[in-house]
Amino acid sequence: MDARKIFFIALAAFTLCSCTLKEDLTSYTHRNAYFRNATEIKTGLNSCYSLIRTIHNTAYWQMTECATDLLYLNVSNQYDAVCNISPSRPGCAVTVWWRGYQGISRANAMIVRIDKALAKGGITKEEHASLMAEAVILRSFFCYILTSTFGDVPFYTEEVTEKNRQKIASLPRMSADDTRDFCIDELMHWLLPADKGGLGALPLRRTFDAGTDYRAGAALGLMLAGKLSLWNKRWEDAITCFSELENIYGDLSQYPLTDIPFSRKYTPESIWEIPSTYEPYGLQMVLGVAAWSTPSRSSNDVDIVDGEENLTETISDIYNGIAIPELGKEAHVYSAARPTAYYYQNLLPYSSDDLRSGEYSNGAESPRGSSGNLAWRWSGYSADDAERDPANRTVRWFARPGGKGSGEPWIGNKFWCFGMKNTSDFNNPKVFRYAGALLGLSEAWLMAGDEAKALEYLNMTRRRAGLRGITRAEVGGERELLLEEIRCECARELLGEYTRKFDLVRWGIWYERTTAYTASSNSLLQNIHPYHRYWPIPADQVAYSGGALDNKEYGE
Repeated sequence: MDARKIFFIALAAFTLCSCTLKEDLTSYTHRNAYFRNATEIKTGLNSCYSLIRTIHNTAYWQMTECATDLLYLNVSNQYDAVCNISPSRPGCAVTVWWRGYQGISRANAMIVRIDKALAKGGITKEEHASLMAEAVILRSFFCYILTSTFGDVPFYTEEVTEKNRQKIASLPRMSADDTRDFCIDELMHWLLPADKGGLGALPLRRTFDAGTDYRAGAALGLMLAGKLSLWNKRWEDAITCFSELENIYGDLSQYPLTDIPFSRKYTPESIWEIPSTYEPYGLQMVLGVAAWSTPSRSSNDVDIVDGEENLTETISDIYNGIAIPELGKEAHVYSAARPTAYYYQNLLPYSSDDLRSGEYSNGAESPRGSSGNLAWRWSGYSADDAERDPANRTVRWFARPGGKGSGEPWIGNKFWCFGMKNTSDFNNPKVFRYAGALLGLSEAWLMAGDEAKALEYLNMTRRRAGLRGITRAEVGGERELLLEEIRCECARELLGEYTRKFDLVRWGIWYERTTAYTASSNSLLQNIHPYHRYWPIPADQVAYSGGALDNKEYGE
């Protein structure tokens, strides 16, 4: 089926209600008199970036990571984490749907403006190609999010106007496969170099290198094309796109695991991060993952002798029994997400040599160069140590039932925000990293029939983490065994990076794997159904479409 024949028909630009769409249209009232040159067009594209950031909120993280086999958050009013979701209570689906379609609408408008600016001589052919590639990448990003979250959804390429608004707001779901095919073809067309059949419209360089201005570039577009190709089982195209990323990023070993925590911003390995910042009396763009990831905080009153005077001081930077000055005294934390027993017993046990298992695992008295996935213990002070003599700072176990070596760990400093004020998490969450592209290459090579290449790329992430490589003899030529090794390695490497649920759904094992590894005490088991692999379209959007949209699975 030729996707272009389908998708160049105007489809739906949905928002929460008709008035919201009118507001968006109003903001573009003077677009014919603006967006005439490259600088002006970039201001229009900038409006798409803020929507990506809005989508990647705490609820979205809970949906993609906590409702899986790796993490759980047993808090009843966190509906996305426990799958207490329906069309009338859609949770994060409201924001994903609304902002996702705003993003597509804005990207489409800019694509039209870019063509018109070229026709009127406002931009050069070179500027046209680079601006068009950026707009296509942004539109594909929203399509990736929407199809991964909802499955079949409407897709449109026309600029929204008053003339077509009502028509496009009443069209039904479309094939997610067709939408992804369109995006893959378009991304490869604009981004691959000429010798690979593309236009090479953007430089093939890392996203956050100096001089890149941190905009959506070729690396992000190639990552999206590769991820979408995995969804659609276009293995050769996935290999092509991920291999271009390998050409750009090079040897994985040059990127340290200590750069992976979200507190490390704009790191060389990153393909895309969600920017945050906190200035006490200035700009504040903050998220909240750290507030749901940090060990429980408490205070302790201690007696201090100052000369002949006895004083009482309140120590307020105590986190599950350890005083940790870096985390500070002003953080407000919630009931934290925790790793499942499957994760901390089977995939990253305390006894593992895997450097991702914890900063102070394996009895080491100094940091191991970890990515900080788990936290069994930490270097801090006693809860009653008011003096904080550096000599008293030692590696201590977090308090847990049964004493040292028992219980479950916290998820680690990969997610903590040092010096957090209230819930103002100013970390940069990692969404795509180069390691994810290499694991995508491993899967694509396996499915294309080359087991040796699959092992080669799988072992790249394992060796960086201090593990030996898996051999062909260990998987015995069984594709399913090697695929399971890839799935496990994705779990170890990419924990908390907004991808686990999407991967499980793509592999067709989300419901079975999540229910198998969820503790019986978790309220997720009371709510979860196979149809929760996709979130429902919000009920008011179904009504606004005149019933053209549906949630048939939820109805059944």
